[in-house]
Amino acid sequence: MFRRLFTIAVAAAMLLACTRDEIPQKELTVHDKPQRAAIPESGRDMVDFCVVVDGKEYYAIDAEGTDLSIFVPEGTKLNKLVAKFRHNAASVTVNGVEQVSGKTVNNFSNFVQGVDYRVEAPNGKGRDYYVRVLDTRLPVVSVRTATSGNITSKKVWRDASIKIQNPDGTITMLGATGIRGRGNWTWQYYPKKPYALKLDSRKPVLGMPAHKKWVLLALWQGFIGNAMAFEATRRAPSMEWAPRAEFVEMVLNGKFQGLYYLTEQIKKDENRMDIAELKPEDVSYPAVSGGYLLEYDQLYDEKYQFKSSGFDLPVLLKSPKDTVPDAQFNYIRKYINDMEAEILKIGTGQESHYADYLDINSFADYWMVLESVNNYEAWKPRSVKMSKGRDGVDSPVGTVSKLKAGPLWDQEWFLEDKEFNSMDMYYYHYLFQDPVFVQTVKERWKVYRSNILGNGSYPSLVEYMDGFVSQITYSADRDVAFWGNSSRGEYGDLTIGFEANRVHQKFVD
Repeated sequence: MFRRLFTIAVAAAMLLACTRDEIPQKELTVHDKPQRAAIPESGRDMVDFCVVVDGKEYYAIDAEGTDLSIFVPEGTKLNKLVAKFRHNAASVTVNGVEQVSGKTVNNFSNFVQGVDYRVEAPNGKGRDYYVRVLDTRLPVVSVRTATSGNITSKKVWRDASIKIQNPDGTITMLGATGIRGRGNWTWQYYPKKPYALKLDSRKPVLGMPAHKKWVLLALWQGFIGNAMAFEATRRAPSMEWAPRAEFVEMVLNGKFQGLYYLTEQIKKDENRMDIAELKPEDVSYPAVSGGYLLEYDQLYDEKYQFKSSGFDLPVLLKSPKDTVPDAQFNYIRKYINDMEAEILKIGTGQESHYADYLDINSFADYWMVLESVNNYEAWKPRSVKMSKGRDGVDSPVGTVSKLKAGPLWDQEWFLEDKEFNSMDMYYYHYLFQDPVFVQTVKERWKVYRSNILGNGSYPSLVEYMDGFVSQITYSADRDVAFWGNSSRGEYGDLTIGFEANRVHQKFVD
């Protein structure tokens, strides 16, 4: 009954509403001419290529190779653009038509194919420059790897450099970084790949607090699920942090990659998961009590992991993860197993002390978020994040730092029509038999409802959603055209309009 009331309440609310040497961070203006590059002696090269829009020159964000992606303001008419360039060739042609710098007009509206500039030497040998011109209102992230070739590993970091073209046209040089693949299903089965970034030093990115670790989510199953999940998490009363993120266009080694979601990675940090850092020498109490970052995930693919004894859940250690002393591994495994033993007592007539282990407020809030976005990933479970801080450090002196749920992470399967009941998910099947937990959810729903509806701290969730849907619609449509992922089978149409309508219909119906 409460679940039905909860869903109706949410519906009503929504209806109402290079090298690894560090390069200094630097701001440049994309409209200013770069330093004039020297032209090699091959007689088939072209440099300083730009297109002219309303008298301004726009250069490729990465001009080191023969793939040139140039970003201009959204709404620019691309069918009649003039390019400017220098060359040392006998001829520069497009489809056999001689090109004159600053005069010849070309149609750049087919961004998938681009425009092929053929640069030929007197001996007939040539080189092709593939030029794409794309109009956008989003930041553009450009990564150039130190060596050629596709990124094929999720374990090996490739040396690279990274910079960002901001919406105002300035360029932020973030410098040296490592890049590797990440993810599971998306990485293995889809051509558009997600990536992890590791900057050489802590830097702020697009207004987000400084850190080394960042993630580029590929957004293959849908575009707005993660943004909705992160924001819904952020509005829950006890969720102290949810990943901040920005939609971006991505270029890798000069080649356009499409629409990505650049987000903070879940890491221990004063601006992220602010819990104690476990060191290898922390093997005695209270140091051994935390902090731990855990993930419940059926893929079960970490070095340190275990199946819980009460619910047979796959528990993976995300931090620490590289070197975990037996004392730490045994401590957190016993903690989870003891907690589950107490949860299983609920509703049996036995006295249960599960609240000595589990933070009731965070689990109540996490469940409300799951309900609001119909999170099927959590049901499986996939990417279910938990944390336990250090006793007396991440909790008041003399008290236990209990297991907390959240935040939601990388949830592409949102608003699913699949038959599942989040009140029956593992722990929640028992927690909802405890009147104390049920009352906690009811009381905290009042705060969450206000945050969803909109108040002095938040705009309504519908207003927020409409804002970012408007921001990315053009880029999302282009992403679908570029990758050919216009359908996702049982999950429905991938277009941003369909997803936005589905969100509205979910909460209205």
